[in-house]
Amino acid sequence: MGAISEQVDLFLDSLVNAPVKDDQALMQFPFFSLQKQPRMEPMIYQRDGVGVKITPGPKGIATIWDKDVLMYLASLINDRIERNLPVDRTVSFHAYDLLRATRRVGKSAAKKDYEALKDALFRLRSTTIETTIKSADSREERGFGWIDNWRIIRRDPRPGEEEGAMTAVEVTLNDWMFRAIVQDRRVLTINPNYFSLTKGLERRLYELARKHVGRQRRWDISLEKLIEKCGSTRELRFFKRDLKAIIELDSLPDYGISMSFDPAERKEIEATGLDARRWSSNERIIVSFHPRHRLGHGYIDHDQPTDQSVDQM
Repeated sequence: MGAISEQVDLFLDSLVNAPVKDDQALMQFPFFSLQKQPRMEPMIYQRDGVGVKITPGPKGIATIWDKDVLMYLASLINDRIERNLPVDRTVSFHAYDLLRATRRVGKSAAKKDYEALKDALFRLRSTTIETTIKSADSREERGFGWIDNWRIIRRDPRPGEEEGAMTAVEVTLNDWMFRAIVQDRRVLTINPNYFSLTKGLERRLYELARKHVGRQRRWDISLEKLIEKCGSTRELRFFKRDLKAIIELDSLPDYGISMSFDPAERKEIEATGLDARRWSSNERIIVSFHPRHRLGHGYIDHDQPTDQSVDQM
């Protein structure tokens, strides 16, 4: 086993100084559970001709923290493309490199960290995705798991150990996502501080901001549409409370968030003199995302053009 491990080490990919990448479709639609406890009910999203249904496996739907594995794989594949190296759906890497790159560990990792990675691989393989999202210039109904298969290589057990520590991991990505990265080049650079966000909703809000703000000064979406885009199971009033807490914390890298009322409703109130409480309901709340540095003041999005058409209120 030790000799095999040494041979495998020669072929392992590693994300050293390459940027972290994410697939745009994974950022735009609600594919992942935002809660750490197992979510066993399906997630369903249907809007503008796009249908997404996520069905849990035995350990629940893959979470937004499990998604770190997919982001790491996308980053490795993208790095090889940019260095004109051959790419394949099957990627091999050091387990510790992934844990450290995604800020799950510091200079060392404990057994629980590796077991959490194994659980993530299990959920990514067992979660079933059905979607009609376009990939590589084709629109089709597809059903798949996030990864086709995974394999863990361990070193020989030391005295007192039941099994050796995890050293290498081999994962085969699903064809739909692989095509999006390699053929469509549908990836965006992610701020590494994303991995320091501890709340599932924080991570989802950053994804949406990174996908939709582009080179705009702001991106607006209604509160009701936002909760759909997040895939949250919270009641709207509790989702609003959670969102307010995140706005006050102001923890998102690169982006700020604010809430206000629909300007058209405000003008109507002022013109007619109607009771202002009429437009204080959740249905009239608009959530705005904006880059912390405006264009012309250091903020340039090299990955993505202005996205003004998606989910404007």
